[in-house]
Amino acid sequence: MSFPIASVALVNSVLFGVYSNTLLALTATSHQERRAQPPSYTNIFIAGCTGGLLQAYCLAPFDLIKVRLQNQTEPRMQIGSSQPRYRGPVHCAASILREEGPQGLFRGSWALVLRDTPTLGMYFVTYEGLCRQYTPEGQNPSSATVLVAGGFAGIASWITATPFDVIKSRMQMDGLKGRKYRGMLDCMASSFQQEGIGVFFKGMTLNSARAFPVNAATFLSYEYLLSLWR
Repeated sequence: MSFPIASVALVNSVLFGVYSNTLLALTATSHQERRAQPPSYTNIFIAGCTGGLLQAYCLAPFDLIKVRLQNQTEPRMQIGSSQPRYRGPVHCAASILREEGPQGLFRGSWALVLRDTPTLGMYFVTYEGLCRQYTPEGQNPSSATVLVAGGFAGIASWITATPFDVIKSRMQMDGLKGRKYRGMLDCMASSFQQEGIGVFFKGMTLNSARAFPVNAATFLSYEYLLSLWR
């Protein structure tokens, strides 16, 4: 948990900062002016995709280390048992650098980019669309509206992101005990041949269940903090 906790502020600041500034560049309207002059969904989608693209490269090393540590199955503190491969996140990062080089920390990053770029465009479009639907014109959405819109935006994004998330995780684990896949397309083809179409939706229910409260809280915090700094 230490690496996700350490990285979440950085990753979300990159995502929301790039999104807001890209939207500012596209529409020449500040966050405060967007309720009176709402940007087009095309501009929202482009800004979200831009934020997702840059976020993916910031997230890639942290996400790789998290996945490697979560998939570590050696038992701890048992006499005669083998020692875990990684003793913690710093040791994991150092081991990857030593054994796989700097590029090892970005293993699976293409799948991460493909997961986050269009998905986060849809994420912000869904959020803005729901806020507009349930907010009187020219007014700011209520806290309840922000919570519900943020939660459903999170669910919508994870439904579309799960196939690439599965491939991303498998690519990140590849290299731990030898290379199994020649690349992302080979990983997709091999997974489909061995496990069928259902493999691309593994974990979707859990991801969606987690997405609602996490993204509801994220958007409420985002809107509240921006309102404080007007």
